[in-house]
Amino acid sequence: MIQTYLGFDVGTKRTGVAIANSLTSQATGIDVVKNHKDGSSNWEGFDQIISAHSVDLFIVGLPFNKDGSEQEMTFIAKSFARKLEKRYQIKTELIDEYLSSNEAKNQLKYNHYHPNAERSDVDKRSAQLILQTWLNERFN
Repeated sequence: MIQTYLGFDVGTKRTGVAIANSLTSQATGIDVVKNHKDGSSNWEGFDQIISAHSVDLFIVGLPFNKDGSEQEMTFIAKSFARKLEKRYQIKTELIDEYLSSNEAKNQLKYNHYHPNAERSDVDKRSAQLILQTWLNERFN
């Protein structure tokens, strides 16, 4: 049975979203959900994306410092993951996302995007890299 996965790159202003399935094992960035002005998650935005796909598992990127210690975003991502799982009743896994945003910027520059690539492009690519890393670890 083919399974569908959504990956998330959680930020304080936006969250990038990517999708993949177990047949192709190729992640693709699909959307960015902007947080509300007060910084809270825009669950209505996630509702639209999630209801459009039959999702079997969520993958949330977990940022750490270079030395492996937790940072403020680590706690924000963990909180988001807990709320995501509770709201949609879909299992959620966490994966180390160390440097995914920097790698996304590098890839966008390499692919001849403008050096100051749209933040939403970076967020989608970061979510794609997080999900692809999880896929590679799981299926290779």
